[in-house]
Amino acid sequence: GEKPGSSGRRGGGSGFGSLSMSRRLGGSGGSARARNAPAEEYSAPPSSSSPASSRYQNMANARAQSAASIPTPTGLGAQKPKYTPHGALVLEDQSRLSHSMIWNWMRAFYDQNGIGAWSNGIVPNFVTTNCCIAKMYANVLFGFLKDVLSPKGQAAFRADLSEPIYIMELGAGHGKFSFLMMKQLLKMKEFFPKTEAKFPFKFIMTDFTENNIKFWRNHTSLKPFIEKGLVDFAKFDAEHDLEIRLILSGKTLDKHTVKNPMIVVANYIFDTLRHEAFRIYEGKLQEALITVTSERDAEPDLNDPGLIRRFRPKWTYRNVSHEDYFTGRQADLNPILARMVKRKTLRNSSILIPVGGLNCLRNLIELTNGRLFFLSGDKAYNHESEMKGLRDPHIAIHGSFSMMVNYDAVRHYFESRGGFSIHTPYQDGFKVAAFVLGARKALVSEARLAFMQSLKSFGPDNFSTLQRGIKDMVQNPSLKLVLSLLRLSGYDSDVFYKFKQFLIDKVGHPYASEKVQQDVRKDIAEIYDCYYPLSKSKDVAFEIGRLFMSMKDYKSAMEYFVDSLRDCGEHHVTHYNLGICHYYVGDFASALSSFNMSIEIKPDYHEAREWRNRMAHKLNTMGNGSGAVARK
Repeated sequence: GEKPGSSGRRGGGSGFGSLSMSRRLGGSGGSARARNAPAEEYSAPPSSSSPASSRYQNMANARAQSAASIPTPTGLGAQKPKYTPHGALVLEDQSRLSHSMIWNWMRAFYDQNGIGAWSNGIVPNFVTTNCCIAKMYANVLFGFLKDVLSPKGQAAFRADLSEPIYIMELGAGHGKFSFLMMKQLLKMKEFFPKTEAKFPFKFIMTDFTENNIKFWRNHTSLKPFIEKGLVDFAKFDAEHDLEIRLILSGKTLDKHTVKNPMIVVANYIFDTLRHEAFRIYEGKLQEALITVTSERDAEPDLNDPGLIRRFRPKWTYRNVSHEDYFTGRQADLNPILARMVKRKTLRNSSILIPVGGLNCLRNLIELTNGRLFFLSGDKAYNHESEMKGLRDPHIAIHGSFSMMVNYDAVRHYFESRGGFSIHTPYQDGFKVAAFVLGARKALVSEARLAFMQSLKSFGPDNFSTLQRGIKDMVQNPSLKLVLSLLRLSGYDSDVFYKFKQFLIDKVGHPYASEKVQQDVRKDIAEIYDCYYPLSKSKDVAFEIGRLFMSMKDYKSAMEYFVDSLRDCGEHHVTHYNLGICHYYVGDFASALSSFNMSIEIKPDYHEAREWRNRMAHKLNTMGNGSGAVARK
């Protein structure tokens, strides 16, 4: 029979209730980051002494010294306010960029928002958290596993077959990408290299904030991996920590306990860690000093992450030496500066050095005894030609903030230690690079081949652009086109969600044949297998239920509506749709109960009231009226 429509959650006209979302999470991919307003011109006499980092003097006190060297702002207090010539309040005057207060705001932002930074759509993340990029990365990681565990690789990397190869994600955030990579790797289980362990790898999800770790430990999608012993968690500060303390197993990973090369994955991490900024002006190196100003007349709390939305950076420059700018453990960065200064092509150029990211790499290299496979995706410069020209450093605001990452500097850092790197070839868009230490290039052939096949010609940014273009520019895509995109995506639930209405409208009879519907059922099973509930406003289970209703498969639809109630909470339209499904499978008493639940949640839900009265009448006429009196 005909299924009535609903105005409850949006999408009326499809024959049943549908769901609206408050904000599309990362729908435009990683490139949709707002730019800062142009800085006002402001200058002041430079400091007479050049600040130098005293951090990282030894492993034991690295954390304490690092924290001590970076001032912690508390407020202007009784200090007389200072203003720029244009009237902006000065919060910090001509600071070395890596020592600026803005980095404190970054940490406070993620610590304060926790999972909400992503589930509430504040920070865009689609380009780095979909099934397509997870499949690309998994192919590369699997290639490296084969390289390490081959006979030649075992010798070169000094691999211990009794121990797993650890795969660690830095800054795993909401945890979805780790989940997707594990899913993709397990699809290759039949082809795993033989080791003494059941699985050749163990996954480690890390973040610096406890809030995210608590979320992972309780997430239903991660529990099967926990039960299999495939995943562990760690609180890890990417810039400072020299060891990894695993929460579930209680193990501590350091240079004495890590027996194999380590794989580390970092997407959109280095762009949010500390940077130093320079320019080369007529062949001379100049340090960029940041003055931080606010739009407001007063800022009583200089630790408030809300300052990210209000601050404006202003830049001044002073000459420095490339020979001894960095000190202590960071002194190994001076040759990078020297090389750039000596390059004639960079005589007038603007340079960022990702000191936070390089601090992280230095610690990881020590922790792994120089055996590291580092796979990173970011907004980055791959080539020195991208640094030509004099311009102020750009800080992009997108809930938190980020800066461009100098992959060229990271490449030289690895090469100076005997390593090598692989890069995606294009200068525009999201970049991916693999940095390798511990073996000659020829011994990492499987990973290099996988990188070439999976990332070089059609990478994550290409896929993000393609799916967004089809959604925005193709007004009425065919069912075949949408299904092709879903399959190319690796059955991504976010892509399904974007095209849900097209599918619901076109999968039902008479538009789709029985064969096509069977294929769609297989696609949906794959999509749901990779579904990681994160935002209640993006209820994938609910939309899959609607899709099955369009195919008149009411029993399957009910299973997904029940999952929707579990993962995304009670909603009047979910109970309403369950009532319709119960009706069409002949369970009128359950249908009545579902409509009653819908009305309890939303008493003025007119469609549910109509159906409840219809069910009550039907049950009464069937002789079951004594227990089926409709509630008003």
